[in-house]
Amino acid sequence: MNKILISFLFFFGVLHFASAQTDDKRTIATKIADLLAKTPADDKAQLNINAESVANLGVDGLAELTGRLNDRDDQTRIHFAINGFSFAASQPGKEEWRQMAVKAYGQALEKLSDNTSRQFVISQIEHVGKDDAVPYLQKYLHDEALSDAAARALATIHSDAANNALLQALSGVSGNAQRSVIQALGDTRFTGALSAITPLAKSADPNVAKVALYALAQIGDPSSLNVLKKAAAKSGYGYDVTDATYAYLSYLHQLVRTGQTSVAQKAASALLKKSSSRVQTRSAALKILTEIQGGNSMTLLSKALADKDPEYRGAALRLAGQQMNDSNAAEWINLFNKSKGDARAGLMNLFGDRGISTALPLALQSLQGSDPALKLAAIAAAAKLGQQEVTPALLSVLKSGNADEIAAVKYALLSVKGDKLIEDVSGALESATPAGKAALVSIIGERGAKAKTRDVLKYINDPDEQLKNASRSALSNLVTPAHLPVLSDELLSAKSDKDIQDMQGLLISAMSGMKSPEQGSGFILASLKKVPEDKKSLFYDVLAGVGGRNGLSLVWQAFASGDAQVRKSVVKALSNWKGGLAAAALNQILQKEGAGAASADLVNGFIRQIQISDNTDDLKLIWLRDAMDYAGSADQKKRILGLVGQCNTLPALLYAGTFLDDSELRRQAGSAVVDIALENKSIYGDNVRSLLIKSMDVLGSGNESQYLKEAVQKHLDAMPKGKGFVSLFNGRDLSGWKGLVANPIARAKMDAATLAKEQEKADEVMRSGWIVKDGLLVFTGKGDNLCTVKKYGDFEMYVDWKITPQGDAGIYLRGTPQVQIWDTSRVDVGAQVGSGGLYNNQVNPSEPLKLADNAIGDWNTFYIKMVGDQVTVYLNGQLVVNGVPLENFWDRSLPIFPEEQIELQAHGTYVAYRDIYLREIPRPTPYVLTPEEQKEGYKILFDGTGLHEWVGNKTAYVIEDGTLAVYPKRGGNGNLYTKDEYSDFIYRFEFKLTPGANNGVGIRAPLTGDAAYGGMEIQILDNEADIYKDLKPYQYHGSVYGIIPAKRGYLKPVGEWNEEEIYIKGAKVRVTLNGTVILDGDIAEASKNGTMDQRDHPGLKRTTGHIGFLGHGDILYFRNIRIKDLSQPAVKPAKPAKKK
Repeated sequence: MNKILISFLFFFGVLHFASAQTDDKRTIATKIADLLAKTPADDKAQLNINAESVANLGVDGLAELTGRLNDRDDQTRIHFAINGFSFAASQPGKEEWRQMAVKAYGQALEKLSDNTSRQFVISQIEHVGKDDAVPYLQKYLHDEALSDAAARALATIHSDAANNALLQALSGVSGNAQRSVIQALGDTRFTGALSAITPLAKSADPNVAKVALYALAQIGDPSSLNVLKKAAAKSGYGYDVTDATYAYLSYLHQLVRTGQTSVAQKAASALLKKSSSRVQTRSAALKILTEIQGGNSMTLLSKALADKDPEYRGAALRLAGQQMNDSNAAEWINLFNKSKGDARAGLMNLFGDRGISTALPLALQSLQGSDPALKLAAIAAAAKLGQQEVTPALLSVLKSGNADEIAAVKYALLSVKGDKLIEDVSGALESATPAGKAALVSIIGERGAKAKTRDVLKYINDPDEQLKNASRSALSNLVTPAHLPVLSDELLSAKSDKDIQDMQGLLISAMSGMKSPEQGSGFILASLKKVPEDKKSLFYDVLAGVGGRNGLSLVWQAFASGDAQVRKSVVKALSNWKGGLAAAALNQILQKEGAGAASADLVNGFIRQIQISDNTDDLKLIWLRDAMDYAGSADQKKRILGLVGQCNTLPALLYAGTFLDDSELRRQAGSAVVDIALENKSIYGDNVRSLLIKSMDVLGSGNESQYLKEAVQKHLDAMPKGKGFVSLFNGRDLSGWKGLVANPIARAKMDAATLAKEQEKADEVMRSGWIVKDGLLVFTGKGDNLCTVKKYGDFEMYVDWKITPQGDAGIYLRGTPQVQIWDTSRVDVGAQVGSGGLYNNQVNPSEPLKLADNAIGDWNTFYIKMVGDQVTVYLNGQLVVNGVPLENFWDRSLPIFPEEQIELQAHGTYVAYRDIYLREIPRPTPYVLTPEEQKEGYKILFDGTGLHEWVGNKTAYVIEDGTLAVYPKRGGNGNLYTKDEYSDFIYRFEFKLTPGANNGVGIRAPLTGDAAYGGMEIQILDNEADIYKDLKPYQYHGSVYGIIPAKRGYLKPVGEWNEEEIYIKGAKVRVTLNGTVILDGDIAEASKNGTMDQRDHPGLKRTTGHIGFLGHGDILYFRNIRIKDLSQPAVKPAKPAKKK
């Protein structure tokens, strides 16, 4: 109902959409089911709607929802629903929700049977609880399993009532419960618990003593000083099981935090002296004293900086950095001048890090010193403090500096900001040592200073190895297409393998900025025309690095005509082709080489290309199977199986399972089977279950294997029951198949004897043309279609196929042609569009969405799904047919047959099939008219099995469990309309709403434009939802939108099925909902003085048009749709078209 103002939605916010129905008659169980169906939420808006739905359950309903945690099946969704509501209830302005949550969770706690669920609910009380939650939590403080969760929740509430509840419990608990309560009292810093906790710090149980000391430290009362001090001393100021020293240090920090600085300072000073052998404890005490003294800690830190322990000096330096600033910089500089050794280098680093600009002269002076550590620190500090001003001073180091100093200068200069840096760096190149030059060209490269590329290029072949390598590395960031000619010359003149690789890499870098790989490869291909024949292979790796498809054929074809070295270069290039685009080319080479003749490098390259490609799992599996045929070593086969395990499809799992009996490969095969099954939970069936059980036996031992076995067993326990996909071809003979007898209509007219006789003849023809060879089902080119013995209704299937040049074949679904297979080079018959299309369709699309065929002679794979008359096809993992109705070729006036045989088409050319798997999809019983409706002349428009009477958006409007389900997020364009037009009629249907759902029935509508105004719209709307409380009467469910209002209050609760009848004859319209007439009016009379919505409705003048469902973005369901045409004669059946 796009007429409801969008501005209303944004003004009042998303939560208004989520509000419950004001007169919601659904049961609690129904409400919970509807809620869980939308959990977890896809977005924030749905999250808010779900929270409103939980709130509308009330205390009892929320308690019932929470109590369902006892049922193990649906816990994840329940967790999401409760978590989301707890978050919403804890927000400002939601006090009623919060109180409701506490009460409901508290009630549910008593009924839950397992501690994991109880812990979860207690965690929710922790989110929403206040004093009202204390009684629910208090009782669980004595429970060993739940005390920790309950104590933490009370500590989070942190009210007097909560704290006193913890204290009261302390005297009556022991074990884990005692420790949980003590820790919670410490976390709340409840001073009232001191007298109870203090004696426990001396407990003989170290675990109790540990948590008691922790609690005393957190409370931080001065009276606890001696207890904590003695415990730390007893531990030797180091680590022990009670963590006494840590607790003492935490206690001193707490004293500082609460302003007890004099006590803390005295204690920390004493600790500093007594812990002389414990550097970590000393450092922690020094930190406390520094925090207390702040800017007055110079004396303390200067003494620490002179300490003999380097770790302690390091701690002092870190603390000095926290205190150093411009106001006390002079004191720190003075300390620097008095210091010795690594303390000076440390302070110099701090000057740079803290930005002490007055220390810059000191840094520059130190550049000339002899202390190596100080010099390196001064380089870094000078760059940070002086930036471009100190560049000359830093560059001077490159004239005579050692390797460490040159590296430090390079790193420092890279941090300098400003445009002048690169000019200074470039100007210093001539006077620098070779190592210095190497650093400078690296800076130019890392800064991407392309204007200085020429300065770097001259060192590309420098005799100094370091400088040459630095130059080439820098050029990778500098070269552009303008440098391609000079780099090509360098490649042609390269002497060593490393020089060749470096120049190839630079050529690739120079082309990286081009708009497309084809542009770069185009330059190389043009250049190759001028390159000597024996040098052309040098550019193959360049083409591989650039990628794209332009250079593939040239490199690939060079394999056949080249010598051994060229062939090696071709394999190397194709193996490393960017993006994995060379997999098909390597496969073609392998086919020509033949199994046993292919080199290991060629097979490895093919495997690598498959791995790095972004091809679909279906296509990768086909190529991996090809690679397995050529693999010459167990290691290659193991690697292939590892990649098969990443394909996550049923055919991949079944293929991996064929290696479970191979002694060398069974472990990798088992891992692949398990990986696929655990990754794709939708895969199930008897064959899958059998392979998983078998795989557990080959996974080995060890912790990881045991974990996998447990995961597999858990998966098996949860796996849906049922056969799943079954094999239609056993790889040995033609069992389950028969020859073709006529067509479905002709066969239906035969008596049993005639059919049996014709079947004998057909089977004889079958055996002459269809054979099993090497595990493949092969049509030799003679004979007729091969048919399944069994008939199928709704199903999904996998099938691999392969054809030869000029090949033509197909797969008949329910005895009807066909999912097309053909040689795409046959442009004379239109085959260039590719395979997979519904070739014989005339009204609905017949061509595939895209070309997805592999090369002729390569295997292809179909995934075909047929539900009702709608067919979806994936070819090599790419969608080529998306829910397109298959027309009845044999009589186009009839819908597709509800069930029939599957046929493999014989069309005079070779075709091979393998791995044919099919899963039958349970079908609802088609709806049939009542005897009265049959007598009155009603016609079924939707019986739950097909949409052949409809046109339009069959992507969002889909068949699901015998209903017409509307899922707007699935896409598609527009609405769904009857294929025929109607004028006067009686239209009957059933519908089920979801909360707030909005749709409409278009009447006498055109196929384009806004049907509500171009025709008429009868509202379908959950008008009881609170979001629609401000509707105008002419917007209620059943209204002729904007024209005639309907009576309100006759919808069934959301989630239940409603029955509706729309009667229209001329201007008279009547709507009956669930047996009650809610609208009875005259369109002409109602609009003679203008419409109620004051808008123009040109469609009121239409006398005929389509009936449509007009979606508005909401999920809902329809079923049992039928019509009685009051004006039009029945359409005569059309004659069958001629088969191709």
